[in-house]
Amino acid sequence: MRSLSPLRHAVMSCFRWWPALAAIGALFLPLHALAARDLISVEDDSGRTVALARPAQRIVALAPHLVEMSYAVGAGGQLVGVIEGSDYPSAAREIGRVGSYRGIPLEAIVAKQPDLVLVWGSGTPASLIEQLDRLGIPVYRSEPRRLGQIAGDLRDIGRLTGHDAAGEQAASRFEDGLRRSSQTLSPVPRVFYQLGQSPLTTLAGGQIVTQVIRHCGGVPLFEEASVLVPQIGWESLLEAQPEIILAAGADDRWKAFWAGRDELPAVRNDALYTLDPDTISRPGPRMIQAVREVCRALGGDRGR
Repeated sequence: MRSLSPLRHAVMSCFRWWPALAAIGALFLPLHALAARDLISVEDDSGRTVALARPAQRIVALAPHLVEMSYAVGAGGQLVGVIEGSDYPSAAREIGRVGSYRGIPLEAIVAKQPDLVLVWGSGTPASLIEQLDRLGIPVYRSEPRRLGQIAGDLRDIGRLTGHDAAGEQAASRFEDGLRRSSQTLSPVPRVFYQLGQSPLTTLAGGQIVTQVIRHCGGVPLFEEASVLVPQIGWESLLEAQPEIILAAGADDRWKAFWAGRDELPAVRNDALYTLDPDTISRPGPRMIQAVREVCRALGGDRGR
């Protein structure tokens, strides 16, 4: 009897109760076989090389922004599994869920027999990514910390899925939006981005939201904090004197928290702006809409 390959043996041992997984080893070629072919190869945001022998046809995306990117490059029809919260475009709501932010079972992903898994570098559990790597399933790690990296991810996903031209078009549209929206302001406004209210938190430097603020001509307060999500005390905020306060929300109810706090220029001058929560929090193609919102707020022209 022919012996199983190491990969197939690992999958069969872990999931022998799942007959459909028996053939998963056939989806991936040995490294020496891949080397002999013309590989589709990109470098992801972690610096790792992702190489495929052919464009991916069965894709699992483990972050809403990756689902949006897949559709933006024309690969939405190749998605076979997504994470809860993937609601844009509307067609994404019909794709089977493989987990949520509360947990993503490995077997739910493997059952989809993916030939590519798109993961969020800091949002997908590291242990899960390691398990996918051990099974030999190609993994693309997306972690855009700069606005330009969003365009790079669009190009990469387009290439990995066989939509090079569409990926280039989506990336170019995003870059054109960045060029058109970039602004320099004088004096430079001090901007506080309110992430949470109780306790009061913001985002430090290295987060893409702070890059949006700088792109639009402002200086993000507390970007030098040593943690990514610092808690901000009232005395620190009073000393910082924010001239503009931004927050993501479905409505303006968050502004009630600031009522009467006229010690802050932003409150005194009614410079509190509500941002769409999806576009500002998802580093995907729609983030250009958030960029425009922030640039209008910082530029002092709400209706522009």
